[in-house]
Amino acid sequence: MVLFLLCIPCLTLIVYFLVLGIFIPHYRVYIKEAWRCFLDKLRGKRCSVSFDNKMHKAFVLWLAKHNKIKMARFFNKKRNFDVFLVIVIVLFTILTTWLAWLLYKFLFIKSPCEGSTQPICIG
Repeated sequence: MVLFLLCIPCLTLIVYFLVLGIFIPHYRVYIKEAWRCFLDKLRGKRCSVSFDNKMHKAFVLWLAKHNKIKMARFFNKKRNFDVFLVIVIVLFTILTTWLAWLLYKFLFIKSPCEGSTQPICIG
């Protein structure tokens, strides 16, 4: 269990770069590195490419360049960065599950507006 918790930041970065790679081809090269890092951590080895550390430093540097000094200091601690990634992925998972459920209800469950004689149906 503890081993998997160490893998979550790399897994989060894989998902992030998969989504980002759809829209911006420049980021597709990072997917392979993130996957390699995830597999290394899952096997219990140190990350050979240290991808999560590379992305951590790049993020902190980007914040510093854009004059977000307090945020850069906060995220400079690796633990804060990892906790932030875990929270973000959990929130996005909850959001996408909820949206998928709404889509399922809309497509496959009978709409309350079907068979209604009213010209406008809300709900």
